[in-house]
Amino acid sequence: MKKIILLMIVIICCFSSSAFGDGQAGMDIAVLSAGVGARALGMGGAFSAIADNADAPYWNPAGLAEIHDSEITTMQTKLSTDADHYYLSYVQPLFGGSVGVSWIQIGLGSITQTSSEVSSNNEVVNLSMFSYFSNAFLFSYGREIVDNLSFGLTAKYITSDMTQIQGGQAYGYSITPGILYKMLPGWTLGVKVDEMINEQSWGTGTIEKVPPKLRMGVAWDAAKIGLFAVDLSQILNSGYSTEAAAGYEWSRNGLSLRVGYGSDSLSAGAGFEVDNISLDYAYVKQTALSQDNVHRVSLSGKW
Repeated sequence: MKKIILLMIVIICCFSSSAFGDGQAGMDIAVLSAGVGARALGMGGAFSAIADNADAPYWNPAGLAEIHDSEITTMQTKLSTDADHYYLSYVQPLFGGSVGVSWIQIGLGSITQTSSEVSSNNEVVNLSMFSYFSNAFLFSYGREIVDNLSFGLTAKYITSDMTQIQGGQAYGYSITPGILYKMLPGWTLGVKVDEMINEQSWGTGTIEKVPPKLRMGVAWDAAKIGLFAVDLSQILNSGYSTEAAAGYEWSRNGLSLRVGYGSDSLSAGAGFEVDNISLDYAYVKQTALSQDNVHRVSLSGKW
């Protein structure tokens, strides 16, 4: 069994590192960079070895194999004065495993395009108004393939639209595989490769690809203490350093408390569950997205 796990990790890593050459554009697909799910974000994003809820299509599609009920979750966040972040995900046991359908959007409305030079009155001139919307549609499937080993795959369809801007429309795709392995009682290993294969084509004729990112995590569920998780991620291209995330969750009688570290900052959160309805909150500081601390709230239900 250990040989199977090692072989799968090696194949994923080798394929990912050889899938792209030099000249990649950008580091991330923007609509996917903000993260989803208040529970995962409250734990610093250290969720690739957990992924046991409707957020699994994003964090690790192999986690869908652990889902045995229908579940839906939603989140809406104001990242800044102008930027809104929307998220909706539904998972359903099907085909011997579980399938997931998710939608993520980042939108900026009423952005003013101004002149590069001032007028005779020493003022900039408003040339036009435009908006920006980027959407990601995730289609996922995961199932157990042998005892204690699960595999999952998320296919993403991505669109971007800068209204009133010629050539400001783009369409693309991305593929993310993942595995989840129960090593010992209470211990789980998670591995995934975000954007292992991807491409986005703009109306100007430009084609963008981002380098894939390998993410490996370990989670330890100590029943009387809590749930601990650590993730390491690495962009599979030269010049990028390894990123780390860590999280902890304590749960009793429908109440959960969380703390985490990721994206070079601390996070914290809490959750409440009553009759299969759960409300989760996370306090997250993501300086790359907003200068303000962002409050994330997720509402979920399962049946």
